[in-house]
Amino acid sequence: MARFSDEWIEKVKSAVDIVEVIGRRVELKQSGKNYLGLCPFHNEKTPSFSVNPERQFYHCFGCQTGGNVINFVMETEHLSFPEAVTKLAEEKGIEVPVISKREQKKEERREELRAANELAARYYYRNLRLPSGEPARAYLQNRGIDEDLARDFYLGYASDAWDGLVRFFAKEGFDLEIARRAGLISQGKRGFIDRFRGRLMFPICDHLGRFIGFGGRSTGEGQPKYLNTGQTEVFNKSYVLYGLNWSKDEIKAQDQVILVEGYTDLISLFAAGQKNVVASLGTAFTPAHGQLLKRFCSKAIIAFDGDSAGQKATLRGMEILHEGELEVRVATLPPGQDPDSFARTFGAARVQEWLEGAAPFREYQIDRIISQHDVETREGKLRASTELVTVLAGMSSTLERDEYISYAAQRLGVLERSLATEVREKLGIERPRPVHNRHNENLSPPEAGEELREREIIRWLLQRPGYLVDIQNQGVTASDFRQPDYRRVFVSLSENGSDPKATAIASELLSLSGPMPGWEDCLRSFLLVLTKRRLRKIEEKLSHLENDRRGFDIRMELYQLLKEYYDIFGTEPS
Repeated sequence: MARFSDEWIEKVKSAVDIVEVIGRRVELKQSGKNYLGLCPFHNEKTPSFSVNPERQFYHCFGCQTGGNVINFVMETEHLSFPEAVTKLAEEKGIEVPVISKREQKKEERREELRAANELAARYYYRNLRLPSGEPARAYLQNRGIDEDLARDFYLGYASDAWDGLVRFFAKEGFDLEIARRAGLISQGKRGFIDRFRGRLMFPICDHLGRFIGFGGRSTGEGQPKYLNTGQTEVFNKSYVLYGLNWSKDEIKAQDQVILVEGYTDLISLFAAGQKNVVASLGTAFTPAHGQLLKRFCSKAIIAFDGDSAGQKATLRGMEILHEGELEVRVATLPPGQDPDSFARTFGAARVQEWLEGAAPFREYQIDRIISQHDVETREGKLRASTELVTVLAGMSSTLERDEYISYAAQRLGVLERSLATEVREKLGIERPRPVHNRHNENLSPPEAGEELREREIIRWLLQRPGYLVDIQNQGVTASDFRQPDYRRVFVSLSENGSDPKATAIASELLSLSGPMPGWEDCLRSFLLVLTKRRLRKIEEKLSHLENDRRGFDIRMELYQLLKEYYDIFGTEPS
């Protein structure tokens, strides 16, 4: 059987009250939003053991012990991780999945690595408060991170010593081979040495609050500037987002996440009141990140740096999160600024205003392409349109593509129909042929976007025939479909008849794999197409009548056309 899933562990943690569990062993008294008591892990006379019910976390400022409710049960009752989480589940009447001995052994190995990281976090946390931690404290002060923030995020310091952590592990009786597997130490010529030296340390937890790795920022001239834990059995930065353990509840509450690049970006936004933030650990977003975030929210704001590297990361991140079915917006910053510096410079109110002004990511993408070319010149406009056609053709949703063809054409200053034709050719869609009625009168062919909207309506009606009543109630008839195949299918559906050709067309449409917009959006867009057609027809007639001098009858016809024109504007779908 599989090991305990993250979802099941999260369910257990959510069902347990950390204050109640710890209160069985420690006499706790409320102090503000936290609870204080005497630490059960070392002798003390003045309470330094704090429990934060909001973050479901405990910490002792005396011995630097800390963790979540599962860690507490493990430490106080000397249980393994599976044993501790099983005990808590049984207390709450939550059914415990059966795991095989093989999987249990793997989980025990993973728990060894998490224990090593947690012990290292205590060591680094203590170092930051010692005289040797002055370089890191000075860096934090310059970045506007005070003692409370440093404590909340459990920040620490790795000293310059080659084997400071090695000696600490040895003193604690901890197996150095486990510490090596955790990526905390490595084998040197004369024994084990520390991996992190002379660095401000940011502990990294998984979304369940378990210590799995570190990010270290050099406080001197050491390179690289940032150094992360290497890949281990519990740490893979393609699957981990910094800060999710602290922000997940707020992300759920707001149904929205703010995505930043760095540790200090996240901390500064937290300090400015934005508690629904995660950071990408300096790597590009991956589909796994998108899947993880989708479990907590449906909307995302990308707030990366204003430099070119940040913008490139933004573009790729947008695509990945959009593909993961998140509604993505982009909060842009001027070149040379990042969320950290912006928050510290302008404060909470401006940060809120900046995030509220985030643009839909397709608008950001289109605007960015246009801004990179001088579209006042013919050559610049052509280069920009070539890039835009590639982007527009790459959109999987036809409704989305149609909407942004219109937006891009407006921003670029070209005819929407011309841009739509270029996109159709890019997609390999043939240009529509002129349609003739039985009187041999030419009817204007449907525009690219109009034909696609006709198709999406028919696809919906084939899947949900009951919607036929909705569309007929709007006055739609077969003649409103310009594309002959779609008109034929609509007639067949309306008359509930047996038309082999319509059946073949319907079968082909049902086999299409592309996603469809929601029915309400699809219907609204189609009705808007019909409205535009009516307006075009009226405008054509008005144009013909403009120079007609046949007197009263023409004036009456002109009056009727104008009345119909303004009636349309009074009823046009929003």
